[in-house]
Amino acid sequence: MMKLNHALLVAGLLFVSGAWAVGTDPAPMGGGAPYLIAQAELPRDRNAPVGDQRNLTRNRDDNSRNSGNNSPATSGASKKGSGPDTAVCPGEFALCASSTCRPTGRMITVKEKGGTTTKQFPESVCTCPVITPEIAQQNGVPLVGVAALNEGNMDGSCKSPGPGKIWSYFSAEIKVYPQESATPAFSMQMANQQTCPAGSKGTNCWSYLCEIDAKETNGARTATCSCPYGESLFGAPEGPQAPWVTFAGGYSSNPSTACSMYPVGFQK
Repeated sequence: MMKLNHALLVAGLLFVSGAWAVGTDPAPMGGGAPYLIAQAELPRDRNAPVGDQRNLTRNRDDNSRNSGNNSPATSGASKKGSGPDTAVCPGEFALCASSTCRPTGRMITVKEKGGTTTKQFPESVCTCPVITPEIAQQNGVPLVGVAALNEGNMDGSCKSPGPGKIWSYFSAEIKVYPQESATPAFSMQMANQQTCPAGSKGTNCWSYLCEIDAKETNGARTATCSCPYGESLFGAPEGPQAPWVTFAGGYSSNPSTACSMYPVGFQK
């Protein structure tokens, strides 16, 4: 998936989450209908060919035109295309933004370019809190997350992946949620951002399949997510000179120790 401009990502996700809250009724959970990002500026890969950058913008515009009809954009499924099909998905999800991860020694297959191609990356596993209706209510926002439906290892839809499983999404509006680095672990705290130095190995855990853990941790529901490390948000390898932005380690006595623990995040 492609290297992000941090400001565009955050601005876009804030816009979309806010627009959903104001103007859209929740989708029935059985249908899993996604609400596609139509107007937010999509991130661009500074290293991608010009044609690929145009495809990202075209995908956003196509989503806008499809809004309100019976196209795949509103039916809960998405056609594979040349750019990421980004959606606001209703319901519970894993939020890995404050988690560290552990390499498994295995490889994981990652979709890119709207699911038209795949790449192999080293795999890590991360323990991530599940965002529940209660957590969304505490934050005063709808229970929705932003997903890339044909990236990561999603299958083109917001639909639940099955019993005991859950997707990992992102939310710019959920700011208080269980923090792995808190004491006790996974107690509710405000997320704290830090920037790890260039060369830090980070994990991309956006739009990946997770297994819901059988036991809660200090009252928090969690999920174990299998995700790639060494990958930026849209399929490209991490750049060796770019800092890594993460919310992991925010409540550790030495937050920078999280930078060597394959934290979930993105390149600045």
